[in-house]
Order: sequence, then structure tokens, then C-alpha cells
Amino acid sequence: MPVAAGLVFYLALAPARAQDCAPQQLAKVQTTTLPDGRLTVPVTVEGHALNFLLDTGGVATTIKWEVAREMNLPVRQTDRRLTGVGGSLLNFTLAGENFSVGDFKAANKPIYVESRPLPDVDGTLAPDILRDYDVEIDMVAGTMTLFAPGYCAVQEPRDTVLAIIVDPGGHVHLPVKIDGAGAFAVLDTGSVISVAGMRTAAYLGVRSNSPGLELRHDNGTYQLYSYPFGAMEIGGMTVNNPNIAIASNGFLPGEELVLGIDALRLMRVTIAYASKRLYIKPP
Repeated sequence: MPVAAGLVFYLALAPARAQDCAPQQLAKVQTTTLPDGRLTVPVTVEGHALNFLLDTGGVATTIKWEVAREMNLPVRQTDRRLTGVGGSLLNFTLAGENFSVGDFKAANKPIYVESRPLPDVDGTLAPDILRDYDVEIDMVAGTMTLFAPGYCAVQEPRDTVLAIIVDPGGHVHLPVKIDGAGAFAVLDTGSVISVAGMRTAAYLGVRSNSPGLELRHDNGTYQLYSYPFGAMEIGGMTVNNPNIAIASNGFLPGEELVLGIDALRLMRVTIAYASKRLYIKPP
């Protein structure tokens, strides 16, 4: 949601002292970069080695129907139905739910079965599991690390630390400024692009008659536009000429601003879910 005029909801936190930090590493795995830039992580489901999309904006951790069927993983209907991307209904889960990231066995959570096409991956790793840990995503080293909750980092002068909001679904909301206007953004590594809804775009000063606004895609239901934004500020870090698409009404739930995987290029980001902080090492 846009930041109200005159109010500041972001906090640059003071560097943590080394003696205050004792992060307990639980798992560190090598990530794989898909052609569209998104990341996959190696997981094990009921003894089967699979690759899941790292999706901080997901509704629930999922496995594809065809993968569950091929591996003879039993499924059951659940009373807790979820609405997935594009209005898809998630109402079946695995009967087992033994789940590991690398060699680390995560706490049992329902793994939903979905029919959504997910090229090059076997499922998705979402905040229902991630939020139990502190998660470091290193785009340079190509790794994802899980820490026990309570992680803190000794910052270098160019590092950024933000106070974040973690909503009931585990989604991370962080304050940003785009061409001087403040807004909250959702960090979504499962999205290829960064995108703003029309209402948020209007708050940022972009309207249907704004010079530079160009239609890029129209499927008859939704439209995507491009616009030459000048700069995006995340804490003390500035990204010049950010690539942020503008979507027609209804494309994004809540008309939020979504920061996709493209916004994290060459960064190392740690989501400290428990302490509600986001650590960013710049490119």
C-alpha cells in the first residue's frame, strides 16, 4: 500500500555488534538460475530429490500434480482450501509431508498439490515454511541459507537494513521510494518482473495519459505497460532506471507494488522473519 503523506514507515537500523550475533546455520544449498532469472532450490519430499522454485510471494509450498503422480505420492483432500495464483484452487495435500531443504528436515507443513504449469521446476517453496527461519538469498554466490530465527548481521558502510512488515501469510512488505514517492512493496522471488498496479502507479504520478507510458502486452483480460521510472530507493541504496511494469486493474491482489527477482540482481538479501528485518548487501 502507498505510504501516507508525511509518514515514514521505514527504519534504517543501527549496525549490529559482532558480539550480539550468533547465527546458527541450519542449511546451505546451491541454487539454480532458470532462464527467466528465478531461482530453484534442491529439496527432498518423502525421500524424492526435487527442485522447487524459491517463491517468497507464494501462498503455500506446493508440488505439481504430475510429479506427485509419477512418484506415487499419496494425496488427500483437505478442509483448508487455498486460492492460488490466477484464482486456482488448492484443496489437495500430500499425505506424508516429510520435507527437507538440503540435508535439513523442515518442520512438517501441508504440501499442497497444484495443476498450475511450472516449467523446469517440480513445485514451489513458499513462506509457510520459509518464515520459520531466517533466509539468506545470495544472487552472486548462487546459494540459499537457512538460519535459526534471530539472525543479525554485522553491517558494512554500504549495507542497508530495513524494518519490514511480515503479514499473516508470511509475505514481506518493505518501504521503497520511486522517483521520490514512498510506497510499500512485496518481495516476491517467484515473480519474474517487478510490477505495480494502476492505483499504486497513480500514486507514483503515472496515469493513462503520462508521456512514456507504453502498452507492452494485452491478453484481452489484463494489460501490462512500461514506463521510464528514474530511480528506486531501498533504504540507503539507489537503483537507477528500475524496470517496473504497470498492470491493469485486477492483475495484482490489493494493487500492491511487487518487487520480483529482477530487483535482486547481484545482491545478497537476508530476510529475518522473526526480528522483522531485511538485510541487503548492494551489488
